[in-house]
Amino acid sequence: MRWGAVAAIVAVLLGVAGCGTSGITGDRLNNAVAPTFANLYVLQQSLRGRKVTAASMRSRAACTKGGPSTADRGAGNDWVCAVTWFNTGPAIPATASYQLHVQTNGCYTADGDGPTDLNGQQMIVAADGATVTNPLWEFDGCFDTT
Repeated sequence: MRWGAVAAIVAVLLGVAGCGTSGITGDRLNNAVAPTFANLYVLQQSLRGRKVTAASMRSRAACTKGGPSTADRGAGNDWVCAVTWFNTGPAIPATASYQLHVQTNGCYTADGDGPTDLNGQQMIVAADGATVTNPLWEFDGCFDTT
């Protein structure tokens, strides 16, 4: 066998060996989406003239990929996240849904999927009457995949 052929086989084997596991998991995505949502929720509520803190919301995300027969790992546009948080006042949870496109580098785009008054509209009316971009309609984020 020639050295060039051996080098080519070794290169292919090394390339395949790096493809075994993905650093993109449901837990990592949950830990990235929840605080990003909380910070943008605080911004949205501020635009609407309401004061909320991210810490008081106790937001949590539950992200799944592709359905019950699919492992919650890997890149793709088939991730769905339900974000739950608590509003001030009564301890009643609220939930928002997002469709996510997750890239191999750990960056994602979350597209609001309801409720309509929270993340289903691109524009909202601010407290001063101005029409502004809704920060929860669609947002991007990244997380560490290592």
